[in-house]
Amino acid sequence: MKKNLYIFGFLTLMVSCTGLPDFSNTPSISYNNVRIITTQVPGQLGIAKKDSVIISINYQDGDGDIGHTEEELKNVFKTQGDGFQNYMVDFYFKKNGKFEKIVPDDIIGGNIKFHLKEGTKPGPIEGVIDYSIDFYYNLYSGFKITGKQDTIKLGITIKDRALNVSNTTETPEFVIFK
Repeated sequence: MKKNLYIFGFLTLMVSCTGLPDFSNTPSISYNNVRIITTQVPGQLGIAKKDSVIISINYQDGDGDIGHTEEELKNVFKTQGDGFQNYMVDFYFKKNGKFEKIVPDDIIGGNIKFHLKEGTKPGPIEGVIDYSIDFYYNLYSGFKITGKQDTIKLGITIKDRALNVSNTTETPEFVIFK
């Protein structure tokens, strides 16, 4: 019994002595998954269908300065200008078997935020970011999409508070407006 306790204590000590991960201060991201949830919502012309596309990406950052606190979000446009985004999405539409990048009327992407604990020390972080984009079946003007079983894929890039830009990761192709 004592022998097992010593082994457990030794293993616990070994695990606690491992150092922090050595991530770059420039964020790194990779594709995790895409989920599509179709719902019906009230609209001006009655009930409308909506596809909520939830994109999950994995991230790593050496100094942990990804996302914004609530206070930073209040001031981000004052310090970075109206065009500041830290989660950018490129939209690709499949037409005649080939993907073409299109620019919708509305910006896709925005600002991600984390609820950081007061006094959190900077350091390496990793995790998953879920981001949702809504596509309304009857409100797709501005896109070159048909609104009926459109095949798309998305390219995602993030920017940290020091304005370091990550690599770009792409989703596989998927269908909206089924």
